[in-house]
This record gives sequence, C-alpha cells and structure tokens, in this order.
Amino acid sequence: MWSCRTVLTSTLVGLQVAALLAVLALTYFASQSVLLSYAEQLTERVAHDTTRFTENFLNPADDAATLSQRLAERAVVQTDNRAILTRYLYEVLRARKDFAGIFYGATDGSFVYVSRDDTVEGATYRTKWIETDPVRSVQLDYFDDELRRVSRRRDDADTYDPRTRPWYLRAMEGREVVWTDPYIFFSSQRPGITVATPVLGEDGMTMRGAVGIDIEIGALSQFLDGLQVGQNGSAAIVSQTGDVIAHRDASFVRAADGKGQQRFAKVTEIDDPALAQAVASLPGGLVDLDPGETRLTRFTAQGENWRGAVRRLSGSRTPWVVITYLPERDILSPLQRVRNIGLLVVAIVVAITALFGALLARALTKPIKALAAQASHISKGEFDDTPLPSMRMKELADTGRAMRRATSWLRDYRRENEQLTGQLREAGRVLERRVDERTEQLAHSNRELEEANRNTSMLAHELDHRVKNLFAMTSSLVALAASHATTPQEVADEARGRINALARAHADTQGATESQLGSIVKSVLEPYANTDDFRINIAGDPLTVSRSNVTPIGLILYELATNAAKYGALGCSGGEVDVTWKRTASGVVTLVWAERSKVPPDDKSDSEGKTSGFGSVMLKAMAHQLDATVERDITSAGLRMTLTMKDLEERREAPLDTQILDPLQSSTRSADRSKRSAESA
Repeated sequence: MWSCRTVLTSTLVGLQVAALLAVLALTYFASQSVLLSYAEQLTERVAHDTTRFTENFLNPADDAATLSQRLAERAVVQTDNRAILTRYLYEVLRARKDFAGIFYGATDGSFVYVSRDDTVEGATYRTKWIETDPVRSVQLDYFDDELRRVSRRRDDADTYDPRTRPWYLRAMEGREVVWTDPYIFFSSQRPGITVATPVLGEDGMTMRGAVGIDIEIGALSQFLDGLQVGQNGSAAIVSQTGDVIAHRDASFVRAADGKGQQRFAKVTEIDDPALAQAVASLPGGLVDLDPGETRLTRFTAQGENWRGAVRRLSGSRTPWVVITYLPERDILSPLQRVRNIGLLVVAIVVAITALFGALLARALTKPIKALAAQASHISKGEFDDTPLPSMRMKELADTGRAMRRATSWLRDYRRENEQLTGQLREAGRVLERRVDERTEQLAHSNRELEEANRNTSMLAHELDHRVKNLFAMTSSLVALAASHATTPQEVADEARGRINALARAHADTQGATESQLGSIVKSVLEPYANTDDFRINIAGDPLTVSRSNVTPIGLILYELATNAAKYGALGCSGGEVDVTWKRTASGVVTLVWAERSKVPPDDKSDSEGKTSGFGSVMLKAMAHQLDATVERDITSAGLRMTLTMKDLEERREAPLDTQILDPLQSSTRSADRSKRSAESA
C-alpha cells in the first residue's frame, strides 16, 4: 500500500518526466529525419560534383584528340614531318598539364611519342621516334621546357609496335574517338587512361594512323582527397568491373598482380569496408546503372549505419561510377549532443519537481495522518478525542470536525450497544444449547441413513454386476458351442463342461473376496486327477487372486485343459501336464502350462490352429481382462504356454472388454435367430 506522499510526489514527477521526454523525443526524431535527409542530399551533391569534375577532366582529351585528328587529316600538321609533328605534340602537352603524353602511330609501324619525363637531369620532356623505313630504328630525345635537346640515345632493342596496341586497334575498328580501360602506365607506374582517334586519308576511308593521348588520372584521387564528406566520409571512383579508379587515399588504387607488375585494386581488396558495402548494397550491382543515373543507398559497415550516393558518368565510353558515403553519426552526433543536454535538463527539472512535490505532500499528509490515527483508534474501539494539528485547508478542517462529531456519537452508541449485547449474549447461549442438542440428534440419524443407503447401493451394484457377467458369459458359451459343434450331444457336452468350469470358478469366489491360485488350478484339473493314465504336477508360491480375476483365470485354465484332453497330453495314456507359477518382487505373476505327450501334437488344436475358434477368442478376451500377455510354443513334446500377469492380487471391477467379446455376442445372436426360426417352422 503506497502512502499519499509517495503517490503525490510520484505523480508530479511522472507527469513532468513524461511531458519533457515526449517533447525531447519528438524534437529528436524529427530533427534526425531532417538531418538524415540532408546526409542523403550531401552525398548526392558530392557525387554530382565529383562526376562533373571527372567529366571535365576527361573531356579535353576528347577535344585534343579530335583536333589533332583534323589537323593531321587536313595536312595542317604533317605526320611525315618529324620536326613539325614533334613540335605540335610538345605544344599540346605543355598546354595541358593533366596530359602525361601524346603520340601518333602510323600504319607502317612508325611512331612519335612526346611525354613528360624528368629521369634525365635537366630534362622535362622526352620524345620517342620509331622509324621503319628503310630499317627499323628507335631514338629517344630528352628536352627541357623550351624544347632544347638535353640528351639523345638509341634503343634498338625496343620492339614496341603501335599497331598492336589496344588504343590503335580500337581506333581502327571504331573509326571514332575511343577510350581504353584504365591501366597502370609502364614507364611511370601511375594509373592512367588512353584516348585515341583514327587519322584517315583523303578519301575518308583509308586508315593512315591514329593519334593518342595518355592521361594520368591520379589527379582524380587528389580531388577526392580534398572533398569534405562529413567528418569520416569518403568518396571513390570505381569501374563497373569493381576496379578502384580513384580514391581519396591514393595508395588504395594500385595492387600487385603477382607477376611483378601493378594493376588496379578491387573494392573488396582495399582496407575500406564501407566502400565494399556500398557497392554490395546496390540491387543489380554497378553494371545495372545507366549513364548519368544516381542511386541513394543505406548500408551497415563496421557496426554502424552509413548513407551513400552512387552516380555513373554520363559518357558511355567511360563506364565509371562515383561513390560517396559517410556514417550517419557524422550527421547525428550534434543532434545526439543536444539530446544529452536535453536529458540533463530533464534530470534537473525532475529533481526540482520531486523536491517541490515532497514539500507539498508533507503539508498535505500531516493532517491526513492525524485523521488516519483517529480512525485507527475508532476501529480499535477507542473513542477518546485525539489532538489534531492545525489544518490550513478548508476541506481538511471540515473533515476534522466531522471526525470529532463521529467519535462523540460512537461513544454514546457503544454504551447502548453494550447493554443490548449483554441481553443478547444470554439469549444466545440458551439457543446454542438447544441447537447443539437438536443437531446431534439429526447427525446421528443422517449417519444411520447414509450407512444403510451405502450398503444397499453396494449390494445392488454387486448383484447387478455379477448377474450381467454370468448371463453374458453363459449365453456366449452356449452360442459358440453350437456354432462349431456337429451334434446336439456335442453342443450339450461342450456347453455343460464350460458352464461347469464357470460354475466352479464362481463358486470359489462366492462368499469370499479372494481365492488361492492353487485352489483354482486344482478345481479345473480335478476331473483328470487321481488316475494312472495321466500325471498332473501343480506347484507355485502361495498367491491370493482377487475376486474379479478368478473367473478369467478359471476359464483360461479350463480351455487349456479341454484342448489337452482333445489334442494333447490329457488325450492319451502317459501324458503329463505341469502347471507352475511364480511372482517377482515387482508383483508380476508368470504362470506356465507345459504338456508332455507320447503322441506328436496335433496342429488342428482349436486354441492353436484356428485363430477364429472359441478357444482363441476366449483366451484373448480373458487375457485382455487380466491385462496379461500370452506366449504359445508348440514343441516336439507338446504345448507350452506362458501367461504373464500384472497386479493379480489387485481388485479389478471392469467387466469383460465388449469389443473383444463381440464375436461371442454375434454367435449368440445367430444361435438365437436359428432357434426362433426352428420354433416358427
């Protein structure tokens, strides 16, 4: 039971906490939704800006390659003039800082390549000339910024042929500006890509050669490194095959191929699980993105939630995908700090409210406790006035005055009540004595009636049970005897024998609640005893059989004795029957009927050879009633049957199983119908 002070203080604090938490939760979740939406917009915007930068970075190569193609085709730049072609390529390369090299390959295998190279002291650029007419030669020249030669050497061991390179073959096949897949440049070991365009003859059909430009794409990684994607976010450019083209950590781009060369690393190979999860979270993968398409994604990596945006470049020749991603905590951490401050404010407000509630509850509960003490005295029969404290509230003061008036009235009422109680107590004692005497008489009469009714009911139930069982068994015995006998005399003899066995078993139980198993066996085998032709051995522990089990055991023994007389050891001179039994410590009784005969056993025994004969049906019915198991074994000496019974000494009141006795009842009804038909005829 809670006190008023506790209830009042808890209610005030609870309402205050509920209100503050509701406002705080509403603000937090609403702000969280807005911030997460902002995170998606941020990643999408960064992906869009990165895509635009990448496209702007690559587009000049398209323009330069196309311009070079047109100049070569219109003979503005003579491809067969070594000095003019070298000067032109040098000027293009110097104008575009993002170009790593520019070159021209002819159909005869000649090749001019101008690239950035500072491997020779004082040099900034290198030219590579491959001539095939009249003989193949390879010449390397190194120049400074003003295209002044610094060094020259030959490299006739170089077997490079531009006509076998992917950029040349694709340009010749496509007859348009083509892009190679990203690869690691052999000379600089830096990631790059080559754009090439064919140079056609005057007829517009003949292939004269191809102009190509090498672009180092390391600047893309530098650009990504300068992006601010939250506190812990990042960005990457990935090909649709899963190669990392650019990453804010440039060391992630390259990986060893196992042959001493460099290749682009896969997203699953670098130490960036968030990037791998971002790629894996896309339904259909990267190949399912159309040029210019953007998709937002949400995934879990390193035990926290991430937001990301995936956008493919617009150009179909560069199937690259820009991926930006950042953890939700970068966006939600300020909100979480505000939430923690709010929880602190809630705790402070709760403490103030609890203090105020406790003071208010104290002011209210002090007079209430005094009134409760007065009520407690009244409940104990103490009607003296109790001093009450000053009550500043009108309702409590009215309650105090009412309590005093009630106390005064109860004192007067108690005096009157004590007088009446004395008178009633005396009258009650007289009435109680009379009621006790009458109750004792009625109880004695009821006990006598109950005893008489119980004896009558028990007697009627027992009589009804025995009469029904005897009538049913007698009718079944007569009907089944008639169903398989051939002459009236056989019917009479077999029925008489079986009914006599039933009568003997019934007689053993009449007037007693139990019988000895040895007495039952002897009464059944008595007709075959005391002769020289047969030998009957009976042995077993003293065992008392309950009344309800006597009849089933007697019928089983009689059936076995009858079969032995017809087909077994009691049917020929020199036969021997052993009936033994024993009881285990657990109460299980095992009875063994064993026959030994000089004549081989007959397989036509009713109880053994015919599963539908009376003997078999009777044995099954009686064994079921005894809850026993029967094991038969016909040996060369004769029949051996083992009957295993549980709780033989316990009382069993259940009648014979009606389902098992159905064949007996059916035979009885058939015999009755035959008899009525004969009488009618």
